[in-house]
Formats: sequence, structure tokens, C-alpha cells
Amino acid sequence: MATTFAALIFRPAEIPDRALSQGFAVALGGWDVAAPRLFVAPLPGVPGYAAAYYSSGEPAGGGDELDHLAELFEDELSPPVAVLDAAEGLGHAGATIFALVFSEEVVHDDGWRFEASGFVRHFVREGEDGLEAGVETPDRSDLVAIDADLPETATAQEERDATDRAIRPHRGSTFLSAELGAPVLGALMGGLFAPERRVAVHLVEPGPASIAAEVERLNRVLRREDGRGAKAAPPPPVRGVAPPATYAAFARAYDWADPADPEDLYRELAIGAVEGTLRFLREDELLGHEREPGWDAAAARQLYPIARLSGSALGGGAAQRAILALGADGEQLWVVRGGTSAAPAGPTFGELLRYLSLGWSRRSDAEEDLIGALMLRARLRSLGG
Repeated sequence: MATTFAALIFRPAEIPDRALSQGFAVALGGWDVAAPRLFVAPLPGVPGYAAAYYSSGEPAGGGDELDHLAELFEDELSPPVAVLDAAEGLGHAGATIFALVFSEEVVHDDGWRFEASGFVRHFVREGEDGLEAGVETPDRSDLVAIDADLPETATAQEERDATDRAIRPHRGSTFLSAELGAPVLGALMGGLFAPERRVAVHLVEPGPASIAAEVERLNRVLRREDGRGAKAAPPPPVRGVAPPATYAAFARAYDWADPADPEDLYRELAIGAVEGTLRFLREDELLGHEREPGWDAAAARQLYPIARLSGSALGGGAAQRAILALGADGEQLWVVRGGTSAAPAGPTFGELLRYLSLGWSRRSDAEEDLIGALMLRARLRSLGG
């Protein structure tokens, strides 16, 4: 069976798993890839380096997967670029990442070196008119046709051997081997079948600890105090639904009593189906859902109310009110109208909090890419993608 893969080659000391997770999530923000797969393996024979292998997780043929990999890695905001940005945001500036998109099904051997100053790319592929090789940098792009120049009497094996000799100097894997001082393709093939660990692809990590960190980030941006006005007791259950652990972490860390902003309103939001003005519910408002008509249906779905949404003041029409509720997994958000109609909100709880903090910040280019990915991914989810 022909092998097709895309891999990043990196030093683990420079690129932590969180940078891989966030970087791939940002690069995939506008792609309809529901279950991306990313796993890491050591590279035998290439000391100090590891490889991160990506696949779409779609049950498609090899050609479809190669098309996806080639387009994704040629994108302006490709996985290596986004991973470098994420690593810098985590305090790992100055890293270098190598990448290879490779297939045996057709001739496709595309190697890259990425660093803060730019990139270098060497590749061989099957073009519309036959085999072609190229070199690309931010300042130049060279493309040449490859012709093995064989006599008409050449056998099929002689033709294959001559073609291999002609393309070998131009292969991306040849370029990477020279860069790393070791045979790369064999090492990548070995790592492909010996995964060490899987890395989940998330724009924002799930879980209570991550939510607490996101709230603290938001507090810093808004110049607020962690946990001001928070209750000592955990949030109350609502219609028999206990608060998810992520919401309990949020409630402990949030600033409920900022004297500079007593209304505590987040206005003109637009991420997925979360549109308009948002205000996180206080404890008395949570308890009020015990008496709110129609909330039984939402409670039956194990939804826990966390915020109130009202329509945008710029909409020009009657404000539409809704409740933002958290699912039992503590991650997925739902927009509930009338206590009965529940639709996916789009962002996860952590993604919403990051969106809020980025929305009130002066953003770097990498953060612009992140907020763009948050909005694109939320939009796809809210539409059922």
C-alpha cells in the first residue's frame, strides 16, 4: 500500500505539545476537518529531533488526502507557520521547523524549512505536463520540468531508475537530509509506524485548569482582580443539574465585583451564534432558573445556564434574548431560547473566554490569526459543521 503523510520535524525543547495543538488548530480554522489526527514520534537516526504527523482523519482515498495535505501546507497560514507563532507566544522564540509532505502513490516530495525570518522550500511533484521540480523562498520561485532523456529502447525498470536519478537532487527529503545531516525519509517512515503519543488539536485546551487560566488572562486584560466577589461555596445546581467542573473553576476565578464596570457587559460580540451583548449570570439569576418556565427541557438535556445574551444595539430591531448554557461535558456551549430550543453556540467555553480577552486586547499578528481561527471554527460548528 502506498504511503502518504505530512510531518513536522522539530526539537521538542523548542516546540512543546501545546504549540503543536494550537498551531494546527489555527491552521485548520477555516477547513472543514472534524477530527484531525496528530501524533508525535521520535526520529531514529536524527538525534534531538521528533516528528509530528498530521492526517485529516477522513475516510478518503490517498489522492484526496494528498490534495488536502498539499493545499494545507501551501496555505499562507500553514501548520508550520502557525506552530512557530504558537511556540513564540509560549516563550519559545527563535525555533526552526522542518516539514515534509510525501507520497508514494504519485511523485510528491515537498520539503520545507521554516523560521522567523522566512522559509525555504524544495519539491518534486507531478504537474499537469509531467514531473516538475521547484525551489521557493519569500523572494523567489523557480520551477523546471524534469526529463530523464531515455532512448526509446529503455525498459520500464531503466525508465524508473533514470527518473529516480533525475529527481533525487530536487526532492524535498534530499533537501531536509542535507539540512539535518542525516537521512530523513527513512527516519520519517520509521516514526510513522511507531507513534509515541497523540496530541489533541485544540484552539484552547479543555478542562478546569485551562478555564481558570483563561479567566485569569481575561482579568489581566480588563485590569480586574482574580476571584473578586466570588462565593466561597460552589455554584448551585439548577433544576437538578450540577455545575460542570469547568464552570466551578470559572466562578472561582472570575471578577464578579469590578467597581469600574458594575454592569459587566460584553457588547457587540460575534462568534458563531453568540451575537450581541453577553452578561454572565450571578447566583441569584442562576437560582431564578429554578422557577423559569420552560427550563425543564433544557435541564433534561443536562444544560447549565451561565450567561444571558441580548441582541446587538446596532441591529435596529427588537432585542432577542437567549441563555448561553454549558453542556455536561463542561466544554460545549448552547444557545437556549425559551428554555426549549437549544442550538450549538459554536465556540467552546474556553474559546469564548479567549475570544473575549483577545477582543479587548491590542493583538499581534499571531493573535489576529488566532482570533480569526476562533471565529471561523465557531461559525462552522454553529452551522453544524
